[in-house]
Amino acid sequence: MKSDDLYPIYLKLEGKKCLVVGGGAVAQRKIHGLRECGAAVTVVSPELTPSLQETAIGGDFCYNRRGFRAGDLDGQQIVVAATGDFELNAQIARLCLRRSIPVNVVDNPGLSTFFVPAVIRRGPLCISISTGGSSPLLARRIREDLEGELGPGFAEIATLLGEMRQRIQDRLTDEEERRRFWDQIVTPELIALLKSGATETARKQVKAACISLLSE
Repeated sequence: MKSDDLYPIYLKLEGKKCLVVGGGAVAQRKIHGLRECGAAVTVVSPELTPSLQETAIGGDFCYNRRGFRAGDLDGQQIVVAATGDFELNAQIARLCLRRSIPVNVVDNPGLSTFFVPAVIRRGPLCISISTGGSSPLLARRIREDLEGELGPGFAEIATLLGEMRQRIQDRLTDEEERRRFWDQIVTPELIALLKSGATETARKQVKAACISLLSE
C-alpha cells in the first residue's frame, strides 16, 4: 500500500472501547495517546512497564494481567497489537480483519489497517505527520522540526477563531462571502506573527476584524 492510497481521518474516541495488547515502551506510548483522546482503554499483557503499572493502579485503564484471548476483541472499536511477538501480532490482525475492527500492528504496516501519525497539538489545532508506516522516525523528526515553529500562540488563536466562527456564520449566510472574510483574517501575515511570538498582536487583529463585522 502506498501512502497516497491512505485516507487521513480524525476519530472521536471519547468513551470508546480500545484494546492495546502489550505492555512495553511502545504500548505505553500508544496507551498514552488513546487516553489523551478520552478512550476507554483495556490493556492485555503479562507484564507492564513501571510507569504503566502506576497508571494501572490509579485506574487510568483496565488491565488484564495475562496473555491475549480472542474474546478480548469483543466490543472493541480499535485495537493496537504491540506484543513484540510477530506470530501473535499476526493472529490478532487476522482476527480483527474478520471482525472489521481497525488494527494497528506496531512496526508492521503490512498487517495494519491504520497507522498512528506523529502529532503536534496546540489546543484545538492538531497536525499529523505520517509516512504510511514507511518511516515513523522520519515522521517524528519532521514533527520535532515543526514543533519549534508552532508556539503556544497558535493554540490561543485557534481557540479564538473557534469562538468567533459560529457568530460569523450567523452574520454571513453566504458561503462565498464567509470564505472571503476568513481569507482576509487567516493570512500568511497572521501566521508570521504567531511564529514570531507576537500572539497579542495577532489576537487583537483577529478580534478587531470580527467585532467590526459583527457591529455592522
